[in-house]
Amino acid sequence: MKTYIYTVRGMVGKADEDKVAEIVKSLLDVAECAVSATSSTVMLTVDDKIYSQDKIEELLAPELEKNGYELISPPNINNYAYVGDKKRKPAKKVSLSSMIAAIAVTAVFCILFTYVVAFNALSPGYSGVSDGEYPEYLDELNILDDVFKNFYYYDIDDEEIGEQLLKAYVYATKDKYAEYYNAEEYAQLMQEDAGNMVGIGVSIVNSTIEINGYSYKVLQIISVYEGTPAYENGVMVGDCIMFTGSGDDKESVDSLGYTMALDKLSGEVGSYAEFTVYRPDSSQASGYKEVDFSIQRAEFVTQSVSYEVCTTDNKVGIVKISQFDLTTPVQFSEAVDSLIENGCEYFIFDVRNNPGGDLKSIEAVLSYFLEEGDLIVSTEDKGGVTAKDYVKAVRYTGNYEGCSVAESDIGKYRGLKLAVLTNGNTASAAELFTATIRDYNLGPIVGTKTYGKGCMQYIIPLERYGLEGALRVTTAMYFSASHTVYHDIGITPDYTEELSDEAKDYNLYLLPHDKDNQLQRAIGEIKK
Repeated sequence: MKTYIYTVRGMVGKADEDKVAEIVKSLLDVAECAVSATSSTVMLTVDDKIYSQDKIEELLAPELEKNGYELISPPNINNYAYVGDKKRKPAKKVSLSSMIAAIAVTAVFCILFTYVVAFNALSPGYSGVSDGEYPEYLDELNILDDVFKNFYYYDIDDEEIGEQLLKAYVYATKDKYAEYYNAEEYAQLMQEDAGNMVGIGVSIVNSTIEINGYSYKVLQIISVYEGTPAYENGVMVGDCIMFTGSGDDKESVDSLGYTMALDKLSGEVGSYAEFTVYRPDSSQASGYKEVDFSIQRAEFVTQSVSYEVCTTDNKVGIVKISQFDLTTPVQFSEAVDSLIENGCEYFIFDVRNNPGGDLKSIEAVLSYFLEEGDLIVSTEDKGGVTAKDYVKAVRYTGNYEGCSVAESDIGKYRGLKLAVLTNGNTASAAELFTATIRDYNLGPIVGTKTYGKGCMQYIIPLERYGLEGALRVTTAMYFSASHTVYHDIGITPDYTEELSDEAKDYNLYLLPHDKDNQLQRAIGEIKK
């Protein structure tokens, strides 16, 4: 028997873990298989007399890629770095940095509850780098570094080694929510948290369409952001991206796979995204009309909140919150106000698949439902130091301006008849939203048990220590007003309702209202 550990890119949650495990077990007779989306790894034990490494990769790589994943071979084995439809290339250097990278790189399932702080804001009296005992592992690293620099055939990239060591340190702490960001990654993180993105302005999901009895993998567009290049060029919700590129560079999404197709659609401001969509059209024999696009990429603001009137009951407004970023409070308020103007009397707040977000964002949104002085959240660090945040009017500037709370904002939605929809991917700040609605008896919770993340992270800029980038690290546990512990437990809804088999045949983002039994149950409960 032999054990292999592979990196598999593209996994973000439990559903992906189950899917990858299913693929592995369907193709290989494995003695053991462990899949982790958190570390982006698959560990499998097989009879090496039956399965060589090449055989494993030959069987797994194409099937994983068809399902939107990318298989990366273990480091320092056969000198191969990439596995899949691409031609294999020898690794540039089989070095310490590449070995560290193999264990340090993790897929980010954005179950966040974060706040950007300066170091001295972490806790009272915090003054800087620890004066504790010099750790022994630093001497060991110096020895390792000397050995490599004296005996290793290739040159050492000190900058790469340093960055990967920082990432490896974070990984070794076993804080599954921690991460080191280099300067570029940190800048991108801050831009995304502020809702600023570069692209054409659409949200997509991995999907499949059938044409003349054949199934094809596509990227289905589920939303087009108003005022973006896609919106202005006529891209429509429901369009299915079948091909990327044009002319000789045209490639099908089905052959590229999910990850590579996304890479083809990404690019810098001013560059062009070229793709072909299949648009549903009953007048065509195939059921679809081909539409080609060449759209110049630009900066745009993301939509963390979407809303609509329920198709089965025009008195019900549905507000879906995909995450709590710095755009959420303003977009949330606009959504609810618009639905009220359209005559809605009942409201469903859908936080299914919401991974969480920023502390100030969720505090602003909850202020709309609470009264001044109400407790929103309390935190406790490992030293037992506690802090409490209460509803109050507050004015921010800069990126956080949208999280400001005016006196008139406080409690403006307190009397709404509402329900909250949850599932196993409702996490962190979305769980605080759910728990607070319950604590203040504002409406029923419907769906399935939430993820169970009751810890919070700080994003700490490292500039003051002469380092680039920033560190995300778990610093405290947090609690809603009732102080109920749900970390590693989850929140059980007031009314548990599993998605029906019929509903599971749809992508959740494309699920029709009349097929969504969780939604219909929530409507029934608030109308009792």
